[in-house]
Amino acid sequence: MELNKEQLQRVEHYLDKKNITYIDVRFEVLDHIVSDIETKMTKENLDFETVFYNVTEKWNTQLKETTSMFFGLGFSAPKLVIQKAKKVYWKQYVLLFTSYFLPFILLTHFNFKIQNPTEFNFFIILKGILIVSFVSFMFLLLTKNNKIKTTYGFILKSQGLGAVTGLIVLLMFFTRLKVLDGISVGMFCSFIFMTFSYFLFYKKHQEAIKKYKIS
Repeated sequence: MELNKEQLQRVEHYLDKKNITYIDVRFEVLDHIVSDIETKMTKENLDFETVFYNVTEKWNTQLKETTSMFFGLGFSAPKLVIQKAKKVYWKQYVLLFTSYFLPFILLTHFNFKIQNPTEFNFFIILKGILIVSFVSFMFLLLTKNNKIKTTYGFILKSQGLGAVTGLIVLLMFFTRLKVLDGISVGMFCSFIFMTFSYFLFYKKHQEAIKKYKIS
């Protein structure tokens, strides 16, 4: 039994109240809820109102607004969005830590140190890479479509401020750097990777908007 226009609008309104405005999640949840209601109405021969409350009651827990230490307690979203965001971001999270600790451990092990690196020409290249990374990051941050929400957009939002602050601090740190060692190289690599990671999720955010034909 297919739902009529008014019944579909009722489901849409329910998702609006639950803040399911993340388009990649909304279409999936809407499809599941509508399918569940139609199946129950047909198999159990029940009216829409009864089935609607039964089905949405089961979804309330998954759609409850929550936060996660993974993205910061200042960023909340429905539980389903948080879960999906964790699933798509955890690999980048691991690689981010690896991009710092791997060069740090290796260079520290070999006692790598360069005194007064600002006197060497190669240091200009490192600073140039950092500046390009910062400019690229700011460009992505300012051109991201903030009006349309996606799970990837949530990740970008939660990581944006911290990454900008970190890049600014790192630029200041490198300007006055006295010793180039495992710590400074690890910081350099991690923030370069952070910019690359931000670009990947920026691209996925734009693709999700295009996929669902939202302009």
